Amino acid sequence: MKHSIKDIAYINSNKANILYELFFFLVAGFLGFLVDASIVWILTEFIKVNAIIAQIPAFTLAVTTTWLFNRNITFFHYTRTKKLFKEWLHYVTANSLGAFINNGVYVLLVLKVNTMGKEPVLAVACGALTGLIFNFAASRTLIFNKK
Repeated sequence: MKHSIKDIAYINSNKANILYELFFFLVAGFLGFLVDASIVWILTEFIKVNAIIAQIPAFTLAVTTTWLFNRNITFFHYTRTKKLFKEWLHYVTANSLGAFINNGVYVLLVLKVNTMGKEPVLAVACGALTGLIFNFAASRTLIFNKK
């Protein structure tokens, strides 16, 4: 099957867009981790807040950071028709589901795969990768979609 120059350019630009988006999605995730870890550390070390309680504002600020970054940098070229709060709420919901999937994969692997029970860091990696794939796909298609 022959492709025109226009078809090839479109295919290549689409691949480049996905790589661009994935790279900056990973950057957003790293920034979110830094915000999350920093807030937990500050609240637990200096204010003596319980670690579980500290995660509530830390997660909220981290997910807001990643939403803003992804909205303005990663998926800047996508049409945004939602109201800001509604878009943020959809993003938080999707990422919460991604976190549930991440932790579900982790627990399942630790409990059911002998190697993962002995080396739980491998299960963490598998869960994180699964959650990342879900969150990227959800962000790209449900939250910041091309219309």
